[in-house]
Amino acid sequence: MKPIAHIRTDLPQKFGIPRNSFLAPHLHGRILFEPEFALESAVAGIESFSHLWLIWQFENGVPGGTADDIAEDAATLYKNGTTASWSPTVRPPRLGGIERVGVFASRSPFRPNPLGLSCVKLDRVERTDAGPVLHVLGADLRDGTPILDIKPYIPFADCHPDAHGGWIEDAPWHELAVDFPDQLRKSIDPAKLAGLIEVLRQDPRRAGSKHDPARVCHLAYSSLDVAFTVDGDALHVIRVS
Repeated sequence: MKPIAHIRTDLPQKFGIPRNSFLAPHLHGRILFEPEFALESAVAGIESFSHLWLIWQFENGVPGGTADDIAEDAATLYKNGTTASWSPTVRPPRLGGIERVGVFASRSPFRPNPLGLSCVKLDRVERTDAGPVLHVLGADLRDGTPILDIKPYIPFADCHPDAHGGWIEDAPWHELAVDFPDQLRKSIDPAKLAGLIEVLRQDPRRAGSKHDPARVCHLAYSSLDVAFTVDGDALHVIRVS
């Protein structure tokens, strides 16, 4: 398989990427097709759909975030399209990063094959000289992620109202209260502010770590460095540079 496109987002590092797209519905992404696939005919009819499935590939790269994150992930980086190592069980953030479940009963990125699946909202299709560009919302992907395929989300086939969420339903998602001073908010493009707050609210830190309320964490967002601390259930933005 080869990429048909790459996505551009405001998250250049692993640190801060939402665990699911619905957690940050305002995160914007632009899907740029490779020249071979940048054809108007290839996306004909796509604007009639509200949502799309993206099938994508985890890439090599230095993980972002804290030193703890890097140490935790170093043994499981992907190499040459396969995992350097993988485990039949994983520790999902939803369970606090402590309890284990089977890798195939989770959406952990540490899998035998480096494939990801995301459902995004199609915002609009931009026509450019280089071909169509898909603007999507809820883009829970790192900047530059290779897209292997795009398929329309079909409600009557893909939506199952009677579905059961398994162990996830027994572990409700917990969000932080974000303290973001007005003077610091002015440093953020208003069009990108809602997505940033959504990312911060869902707590980018590695689950299961011992968290020091005085520890300063750094989130790369767009071209900015957002520094914050977390004390209990409150996240405090202290600097934007």
